[in-house]
Amino acid sequence: MPQGEDEKKQVSSGMTRKSPTKAKPVRDAGSSVRVVTKKKNPDGSTSTAGMTKEEKKEVRRAEREEEDIFNTLTNALLKRNELYAKRRRVWWVFLVLGLVFVVCSFASGYIGASDGSNMYNLQTTGGILSVISLALAYVFIITSLVYEWMKIRPLRNETQDKVASLSPKKRREQLANLHDEEERERAEKKSSK
Repeated sequence: MPQGEDEKKQVSSGMTRKSPTKAKPVRDAGSSVRVVTKKKNPDGSTSTAGMTKEEKKEVRRAEREEEDIFNTLTNALLKRNELYAKRRRVWWVFLVLGLVFVVCSFASGYIGASDGSNMYNLQTTGGILSVISLALAYVFIITSLVYEWMKIRPLRNETQDKVASLSPKKRREQLANLHDEEERERAEKKSSK
């Protein structure tokens, strides 16, 4: 065998596959997947490995503060949205009616039952009322869940997207403006009394 072919075999036999950790995703993440990006440290790194305990606490505190501002601003904007407030009232009505019918179901089960052991006996008036109340409770509770999912969640997601598109500086400014407006409204209400 010529010497050149022997060298080629040695070079190719030592090659390994690339590491799977270096692989890149072929397509973008789906709409339901939350992609978390690591925040960079002041020195430009994304890891907390070289940080002291105090620096790690400071990074976590800053992250929590930004998250609190995001949540506070989102809730303040939702509170000012009349459509959201109206839909939340409707949702509460459905939920409270469902809970009232649950209580009615248990209470009516004891009507006409001598020992209370068979409260869903359809031979008694209490049993019939109990089953009907329980069915209505399920209807109202499930309706409240569907209503929240179909009517309220899109408004909440829209507001969260709007707040997420703002820079941290803009979020702070807008939150401060909302607090100032609330203080002015409170002062006007006091002066009008």
